[in-house]
Amino acid sequence: MPLVLISLLTGIFSGWFRIGWNLPVSLPSGEHGALMVGSFLGTLICIERSVSYPNKIALLVPVLNSLSIVFFLLSMPKTAYVFLILGSAGLTAIYYMVYVKHRGIHILIMMAGALCYLLGNAVLYNTSFYPSVVMWWVAFLFLTITGERLELSRFILLKNTVKKQAMLIILISLFIISIFLPFHSILGSFLSAASMIGSALWLFKYDMAKHSLKKPGQSFYSGLLLLTGYVWLVLTGLFFAFGAYLGSFYDASLHAFFLGFVFMMIFAHAPVILPAVLKLNISPFGRTLYIWYAFLNLTLIFRVLTFIPAIAAYKQWAGMLNGIAILGFFANMIILARLAKRKFKTKEANIPQANRQALSTQY
Repeated sequence: MPLVLISLLTGIFSGWFRIGWNLPVSLPSGEHGALMVGSFLGTLICIERSVSYPNKIALLVPVLNSLSIVFFLLSMPKTAYVFLILGSAGLTAIYYMVYVKHRGIHILIMMAGALCYLLGNAVLYNTSFYPSVVMWWVAFLFLTITGERLELSRFILLKNTVKKQAMLIILISLFIISIFLPFHSILGSFLSAASMIGSALWLFKYDMAKHSLKKPGQSFYSGLLLLTGYVWLVLTGLFFAFGAYLGSFYDASLHAFFLGFVFMMIFAHAPVILPAVLKLNISPFGRTLYIWYAFLNLTLIFRVLTFIPAIAAYKQWAGMLNGIAILGFFANMIILARLAKRKFKTKEANIPQANRQALSTQY
């Protein structure tokens, strides 16, 4: 976890460097994409999957993946890429072993995402050319998130389940096909766009997120953020349809996906995943999290609109505010976790031993 936090900080600061801010530290700014997608997001997903795997040797997978940040900071990017390859290979193996025991379309989708992560890291090692890698990373996160949402929404797909799943698989297949086309091709962009927009509409219709809006508190929060993420996925698809690799559209399309879609998923799931990963008996949720939800969305809209020449000069400020929103969210989560843990311990100390297990279950 410390390496995950270092990866996040390094990734954000390197992004500020790339966007034009001069900071009094030396960071691998040229590796911003690998830091955020590989060292940070890749390690988070490896942790999430390995802690739930019965054999604890699986915990080596996030360890290997997270060690990439050490070599990025040592200005040894090739070695860092090797650790990302090892981590992604381990993640693919975990999904495969899970699929052998528990067959399911959602597991296959997530395994395909992990394989895209592995192939993207291998391409990066061989070419060091980010434009040829980024779509593999987009596929990794797109398929992983879609597979997880399918996994959680299976119970509401009671009628015509096979037909509904087949529709989603066709949409995902379009995206995978688009990766093999030249990154600047019109056909590739349109296939990517059709896949993203179609998948977002599928999730709007069949995902359990909209049902969460009927419940108060954390359920409403998660549902709102998930649906917001799907809106960003639609917007990403529109950017791709109009040419994701054309000038400022490149920055707008990538950040609409990675910040709008992916980080909305992280913000939505963090109060649930953090206790599971850290073995806490608490759920660190508070209304203050809405502040960072609103702040990230507003600053990201600002960032995306900087493709307009009249306000392009403000992209630096938009990028700075994006990073502050992410850091603020995680700082807020840490504070809420500490407060919730303190509250839990206070209640636990004031009740008989026989009732403590019930309190733990409640939290």
